[in-house]
Amino acid sequence: MMLSMLAVNACSNQPDVPATDSMQTSAPSAGNNGVTAQPDASAASQELPENLPEDFPLPEDVQIKLSHSEENEGKKTALLIFTTTQSMDTVSKLYQDYFSSRLGSDSAQTLDDKNLIIQGTTKDNKQSWSIIGGSLASQEGTVELNVTWAEL
Repeated sequence: MMLSMLAVNACSNQPDVPATDSMQTSAPSAGNNGVTAQPDASAASQELPENLPEDFPLPEDVQIKLSHSEENEGKKTALLIFTTTQSMDTVSKLYQDYFSSRLGSDSAQTLDDKNLIIQGTTKDNKQSWSIIGGSLASQEGTVELNVTWAEL
């Protein structure tokens, strides 16, 4: 859940704001004064997140902006933010095809010429996926996508 919120914040034009108690998803550990650690760009890699499933497809011209993996209480998570110059139609089809056989009936999809949102859990209820993105207003012809994945 925290990675989902970070992914949404990563695309906003808002200044970075510290985590609040309302965003916290687990009890704080002793000694951290209730502050939930979040990955920052300086700690992130320009390579694929280690925990991202290996079969996750990427456009050929992918430019990784942020990549982060972590493990908390034995559960792995991954965050990936990337851009591509492939069209929204091409990118939407790639991910619609990938997730069509993986996500359960409770998944949600919003696909149009400017937005791509696919969220849900796998049919076996062992993984949670979210991919959100769209065309960048500041870079015509560029699509940015935020992917979060977590073990449940």
